[in-house]
Amino acid sequence: MAAESEAQRAAAVFEVREPVLVRMASRPRGAAPATVDAAEPVSGARQLAADPLLGQAVRVASGSLAHSLARLTTDEGASALGRKRTLSAARTLTRYARRAGARPTPFGLFAGVGAARFGSVAKAGPGTGEVAVRLDGAWLRRRVLAWLEEPSVRRRVDVVLNDLCFVRDGRLYLRTGAQEQSVRDNALVGAVRERARNPVPYADLLVSLAERFPALDAERLDGQLAGLLQHGFLLTSITPHRIDVALLDGIEAVLDGALPDDARALRDVRAACARHQQDPPGMGGDSWQDALDAVRRLDVPGTGDDAHARPPLHVDLHVPGEFVVPEAVGREVCRYAAAIWAITPQWTTLAYMRDYRERFIERYGTACAVPLGELVDPHRGLGLPSEYGAEPVYARGGPGDEADGPRRAMIGELLQEAVLSGGDLVLTDEVVGRLGEVAGHDPAAAPPRSLELCFQVLSESTAALDRGEFRLLGSPHIGAWTAGATAGRFAAAAGLTDELARLAAESTDDTVITAQVELMPHEPRGLNIVQVPRLLPYRIPVGVPDDRRDPRCLDWRSLLVAAGSDGLRLLDPRSGRPVRPVLPHMLALDTQAPPVARFLMDLATARPRVWSGWNWAGHDALPYLPRVRYGRVVAVPGRWLPGRRLRDAARAQGAGAWEQGLDAWRRRLAVPDRLQIARNDQMYPVDLRERWDRDLLRAELTAAQPRFVLYEDLTADGAGLGWNGGHSTEIVVPLAAARRATGRTAPRRAEPARGRTVPPVRPVPVRPAPVRIHLPGEDWLFVKWYAEPSAHDALLTEHLPALLSEVEDEVDRWFFLRYLDPEPHLRLRFHGDPGALNGRVLPAISRVTRALVESGALRTMALDTYRPESDRYGGEAVQEAAERFFRTDSLSALVQLRALRGPARALPGAVLAGLGHAVLLESLGDWDWCGWVDRMFTKTVEHEVYQRHRAVADRLIGPGRAVSSAAAALGAPSLGALWSESPEPRAYGELILSAPEADRDEALLSLLHMRHNRLFGIDRAAEARGYAVLRGAVRTHAGRRRHESGSGIGSGR
Repeated sequence: MAAESEAQRAAAVFEVREPVLVRMASRPRGAAPATVDAAEPVSGARQLAADPLLGQAVRVASGSLAHSLARLTTDEGASALGRKRTLSAARTLTRYARRAGARPTPFGLFAGVGAARFGSVAKAGPGTGEVAVRLDGAWLRRRVLAWLEEPSVRRRVDVVLNDLCFVRDGRLYLRTGAQEQSVRDNALVGAVRERARNPVPYADLLVSLAERFPALDAERLDGQLAGLLQHGFLLTSITPHRIDVALLDGIEAVLDGALPDDARALRDVRAACARHQQDPPGMGGDSWQDALDAVRRLDVPGTGDDAHARPPLHVDLHVPGEFVVPEAVGREVCRYAAAIWAITPQWTTLAYMRDYRERFIERYGTACAVPLGELVDPHRGLGLPSEYGAEPVYARGGPGDEADGPRRAMIGELLQEAVLSGGDLVLTDEVVGRLGEVAGHDPAAAPPRSLELCFQVLSESTAALDRGEFRLLGSPHIGAWTAGATAGRFAAAAGLTDELARLAAESTDDTVITAQVELMPHEPRGLNIVQVPRLLPYRIPVGVPDDRRDPRCLDWRSLLVAAGSDGLRLLDPRSGRPVRPVLPHMLALDTQAPPVARFLMDLATARPRVWSGWNWAGHDALPYLPRVRYGRVVAVPGRWLPGRRLRDAARAQGAGAWEQGLDAWRRRLAVPDRLQIARNDQMYPVDLRERWDRDLLRAELTAAQPRFVLYEDLTADGAGLGWNGGHSTEIVVPLAAARRATGRTAPRRAEPARGRTVPPVRPVPVRPAPVRIHLPGEDWLFVKWYAEPSAHDALLTEHLPALLSEVEDEVDRWFFLRYLDPEPHLRLRFHGDPGALNGRVLPAISRVTRALVESGALRTMALDTYRPESDRYGGEAVQEAAERFFRTDSLSALVQLRALRGPARALPGAVLAGLGHAVLLESLGDWDWCGWVDRMFTKTVEHEVYQRHRAVADRLIGPGRAVSSAAAALGAPSLGALWSESPEPRAYGELILSAPEADRDEALLSLLHMRHNRLFGIDRAAEARGYAVLRGAVRTHAGRRRHESGSGIGSGR
């Protein structure tokens, strides 16, 4: 019953949505796969190419292969091509032919898309495919840039400054990715920036510049502007971004007045494309050639003559018809999604955003909002995550944090059991429950609002589907973190625009601004992927032309970033409403998008848990991994890696060594006859009993970069494909968090940053981050002493006091803290007159430091810029009072550290920490600090530490006696005088206790964190134990008062 109850709860985590995208191979998968006799490759290739649909699909996909096949139609051409190139062409054609029957990934005419809905009775009625043709993005971009070299064209377009430009040190930079270019930001460029901040007619801009710079002739001005335009600093109204009717009409209108012959040629191209769309797939050879000829006549002179080049037209295949998926399939998808969510550990994906959030809180606190344009500037803000400049970051597959050890061990145990039994790794609800326990995450965390998952549907008939006799095979294309993203670029062709718009809009509540990110890919070919209609009222353009005066156009540079409870949040500066960026397509952001666009989506996605599919927890490198099943879902089919010995055999001379090596590999790893060779989601089947198929595998192994894996072929001979006439068919199912799956309802503390405590993040207005800094040579001297953490206490108790006695007359306040950057060090900050600091204090510090370095007590010293974290401690107005309080706390830490060398060291560290927190809170004034502690800290697993030391904790910690108890327990009367007689604690307390609740709570939690930092160092676990002791003692005291007076804090401890 327990497992059944768990399954019921899991099914309630997600709900299905529509539209369901259908991805379908264009040819049914028959029992006789495409094959060629290696001894007669010409005849085999001719036979395959004779298929009209395959032949047309090849012409659309590959100019080079189409050229080779055309030569093979005659004996003379085949002879000229030669045997080696003929074999290569035959292998490539075989792969294409098999993909057309076995791979549902949309690609030209090899596979198409349609739409399905959920219903009570299954239906699969695909109609005749419809071809959608548009100009290739790379071709159109190149052609538009060539047109813009003509002055007559430029004078008929509008221009706007690229929003990826920024000014630094007298130069205007444009950074679209790894590449950066710049021009001198002289008076002319500055005037262009000012005038072209919003779209302006190029001709008007030229006139205004001529009036402003009369010494420059018009031709020179035009040349300067043309250079900015060609290099991307200026974007134009005809710059290809969304290649739709409106853009092409706009280009035609410009050309009509400037280059009328080209305008007519462009109309001819559009007409030729429209004619080709009327032909059924495979039957439009002549119209396809007419369209190609029309495009090449319009091409930039000298660039369109290469017959081997990729065709300059982009083709998609729409499969009309009625598809109905049984509701049981949707329920199975939801159960699987919930099960994987339950076992997903924290930070296996986008882990760098956890570090970035910690850096953000460290710099700005939790009550500040920073303009995104400032934040990503590495000089004014934090810059972008450093991982953006490295190799692409994927979900972690190898060993991770130590916390992942139990999960890795359990998956290894399940894997071993499956391998030894010769069966599958079966995820039962009981196994899911156990994996969830060792995942090390918060099981009550809210699931993602939006998600989509892709599966191949396997069933012998629609009747079998209705009876529940089906399997769902996980696709190499797992899906997307945004529901509808896979369907985005097919929206227009498949008639899904309205449904996708509704899907995108319903994934958030009314308080959130959902905005579509529009971007310019690095590679022009990427334009083919981003062709998505505008689905949402709001948009965030990145590196594309737009009018940012439109209230629905959100300038990414002005959007505000603030800390959230489990990530970073994006806010609209005008309304303060949260902004949720949506990217409704599948462009690879790590390699193809402007870094800012990638960052926007990371902000939207990165949370401690991100749904990321089945994860082998570091076991991926094993030569064989078994099939993984949950219910009727095959999450991952059986998988084999080729291995070094098989690669060596493939490279050996002669067929004998290869055949022996292949057979030996198959025996060692029990490799079946039927496999799928997979390079990401590019897959095709092979039968290792066939010589041609073995030759195909060998060719893959001897390629320059043989990066592929082998999966078991679960659809061999059309198995499971009967429900849709033998076509390999996938469905992409949109999911939304179930309305009752809202996660934890009780207040929860935010995840602490490295070495810091983060207060609860409330939906309160945020304020701009302060920008005040203090450089060396000014009124703050910021010194770093680098040493191992084990040396810090000696530095603080033996050497820092001597330094303070020498410089105390020259400074009016000082404080210290322990830190990692990532090297461990002590941060010492002194405030005073700049002349005294730099003329007397710094030389004294240098003398002391040199002696410490020479004695081995210290590694080195460095000076740095002090950026006050004023918003963390109540704002600019109370910053000086906070810094004076830091001095008291620092002196207290020195007294306590010396005391801990005596009998006081017998006191448990967690009790000392809790007592120190009580001392700090009590010193702020007469206020109900016990009630505050009870509200702020919840019961955690560390509560057992309080229970273990309950007697001593209850004796020392309580209202009205914390300071005296600490002085007595530590044998340090000066400690009591410091906290009770120094004016700084109450002065700061008067200010911060009267502050708004959010500011007060953040400041107090930050003070407690720094209290622990100064005394014990950076140790999250020890800090949590100290808070648990503090909470436990406070609640015990409250319970005692309740029994004595009949009122007080509730009892549950």
